Amino acid sequence: MKKLGVLLALAVIFLTAYGLPLRAADLNQSEITAAYYKSYEHERQQRYEDAIKDLSAVYRAYPNTYTVNYRMGWLYYLDKNYSKALEHLNKALAISPGSIEVMNTVILVHAAKADWTKVEETSLAVLKIDYYNLTANYWYSHSLRMEKKYELAIKVDRKMLGVYPTSATFLQELGENLFLDNKKKESLAVFSNLKILSPLNAVADAYLKAAASPRKTKSPPAKP
Repeated sequence: MKKLGVLLALAVIFLTAYGLPLRAADLNQSEITAAYYKSYEHERQQRYEDAIKDLSAVYRAYPNTYTVNYRMGWLYYLDKNYSKALEHLNKALAISPGSIEVMNTVILVHAAKADWTKVEETSLAVLKIDYYNLTANYWYSHSLRMEKKYELAIKVDRKMLGVYPTSATFLQELGENLFLDNKKKESLAVFSNLKILSPLNAVADAYLKAAASPRKTKSPPAKP
């Protein structure tokens, strides 16, 4: 509850900092706080359409502010309305062009659409600002794998494991990319290490079985 209160206070602060100041004709602070509170509660309940409706009055009052556009973009993404999500996220990005949180959300939208070229492009834009950004590096590696650029994806995974050696996320990515690049022995070693860190990892189990098979194949096992 304390965390929610902080988020609500920040929302009001950023509305005024990244847009129009509060005026008598606009919503007052209590109304804005109440709208965000209901929106967060409905998001927690996975009632995304309601969470969006909760902010409709705030958006009408402040359509050109960073915070409400970022929030609306996030909620439309959760609601799987990707065109509306991108509309609001792009507005937020126009207001704050260096916003990594917005660009990372744009990556998630493009990934949900399986638009791997856009995922790669947006990830690289983030990495120019934050070279070791976890979200951007993960989706950059993933997009490269989907585009069958396995060697480059492996380099990304190894880079990230250089600074996060026990990251189960990047160990799994590395294992999958090595397998698809027909480096089954190396893939077997990576997934064996992953099982130590994540004993119940079903993906590692599936790849260990496939990597140990004498049959030559580049087809990945079915994901559990």
